[in-house]
Amino acid sequence: MVAPFPDIAPFRVDQVMQAPRAMAFLFVAQGVASIVIHIAGVQQRRRLWRGAVIALLLLVLLFFTLASWGNSDTTRFSHYMEWEPDRAPPELLWRVLRPLVLLLPYRMAAVHGLVATAVAAAPIALAAHWRARPWAGWWALLLICSPLLRGFLQNAHTRQALAVLLLLPLFLQAARLVRIDRRWVGLGVVLSALTHNTFVLNLPIALLPALQRIPEGWRELRLKARALSLQSLQRRWPLLLAGLGVLALLLMVAPTAWERFTDYSADEYFNSYSLRAIVGRLQRALALGLVLGCLQARQDPRRLLRCPLTQLLLLFGLLYHGIQASISGLWLPQITSRLADGVAFFLLILYLAWLHRYKAYWCILPALYVTLQYWLEGRILYSATFDCGRNDEFLCIPDRWPWQVRY
Repeated sequence: MVAPFPDIAPFRVDQVMQAPRAMAFLFVAQGVASIVIHIAGVQQRRRLWRGAVIALLLLVLLFFTLASWGNSDTTRFSHYMEWEPDRAPPELLWRVLRPLVLLLPYRMAAVHGLVATAVAAAPIALAAHWRARPWAGWWALLLICSPLLRGFLQNAHTRQALAVLLLLPLFLQAARLVRIDRRWVGLGVVLSALTHNTFVLNLPIALLPALQRIPEGWRELRLKARALSLQSLQRRWPLLLAGLGVLALLLMVAPTAWERFTDYSADEYFNSYSLRAIVGRLQRALALGLVLGCLQARQDPRRLLRCPLTQLLLLFGLLYHGIQASISGLWLPQITSRLADGVAFFLLILYLAWLHRYKAYWCILPALYVTLQYWLEGRILYSATFDCGRNDEFLCIPDRWPWQVRY
């Protein structure tokens, strides 16, 4: 007989332990890998660079798989997928992946580790594309350790983190940061819709950069209106089909999303991670990096403000401040608190793009110092005070091998 699974956290009362020294070792090893990546990138040693990148990603996978074991969502979904499938994640992608998840070591903890590894791989890929290889490791650490992404990566909001990550190609295309094949963009949009119900809100956020192109688009329409022909319409039918496909996805997800919206609105729970003091420190460090970058570039502030990338960065910064204000003012914080990490993710991507645009790579150092210092002292070493087994949370790791776990 399987005992009924509790409805109130903490869900796990055994099979966990503290390991601050071991986790600190894994964290320091990630820093060492980033140093090797930097040296190999400066010296243009491609094989060493690739090897260090692979080592960093494997360390991230191991670290986040172990660290997320104590999170409530990880625990309950690992149990539900086998014993109570009706209470497992309802989205279609997770129902399809359920047999595979049950085969993974530590189940949903391993899924979370894979998602965190993908988050780390995104800035590394951008650094390689933009020929900023020495900074690839530091960019990855800035994201995966960021207090701005605490909900995604430290509180096991795995499904929403993956849904936002799958919209990154669309975001990069809309912001004109990277040219990506439309098929990959479309695939990312479809998978995001099947991953988490917040797709209805995440999609408009990912498309915000496209607002800058509306005036240009209207001018092009006026110029081409007289030359409109059947042939030109035939060339645009893939775009029309893509638009209809996105509309169909929204209509498919909308009923469930509206149901979750009403549930969240009636729920009194919301997280206040974005209001913590460390987030304010990091925001000031990010602003300092921008000021240092402006001084290095010797740009006139008015000219700099006309830069589309600067405008986008300010837009997402203001949007994040708006979310913070809504939480502190208790204006639908149950909803806005769940959007903070997605906005922060795109904000950090824009920040890295801005540093690349103005070749101010070293200006990441203030934000990187605040992030890593907090991560090591305020999270990893502080986990020595946790009462794992009574109040399980991030960094309460498994005390046994995967095949010895009882779900």
